[in-house]
Amino acid sequence: MTNKKCLRISILVGRSAHPQAVIDDLWKRAISAVDQERWQVVGTAVYVEDGSVRVKSPDDGLSLVPMQAPRERRIAKVSSSLSDKPGPVGAAARLAQDNLASRRLAKALADRKDLVDAFCGSAVVVAADLIADRAVWQLRNQTKAELVHGPVAMLHVLRQLVRK
Repeated sequence: MTNKKCLRISILVGRSAHPQAVIDDLWKRAISAVDQERWQVVGTAVYVEDGSVRVKSPDDGLSLVPMQAPRERRIAKVSSSLSDKPGPVGAAARLAQDNLASRRLAKALADRKDLVDAFCGSAVVVAADLIADRAVWQLRNQTKAELVHGPVAMLHVLRQLVRK
């Protein structure tokens, strides 16, 4: 029996109506990108829990960590109410809403040292959506992990890593 090399990936899902589907898709793609006889893929998936959706791990190699949704402040509530308006007001409110959600998630992740350590110990860190991008990007000076957005970039990096 040969010794398998370990490849660790981390996934961050910010705002999704279906976090289970997002995590399952990214994990299955990651598994399929590597030679299972040479590599063992393990990982951590962090998702924002709002209490409405129960997420289950698709595999024993993936640990799930629910993170409480950061509390919205008054400005987020105002931008949320304006986001349904047509025209430039609604567009600006939607952009502000995404920006604030991204900042709240980045702060929540930075406050969790255990998660930051898990992400920094990974070979690849994947931001699953635009809200997660800021939180992943803030790790750039703390880790040598490849920081990517989405499944296509993840597959590209994984294929390069397993060639080494």
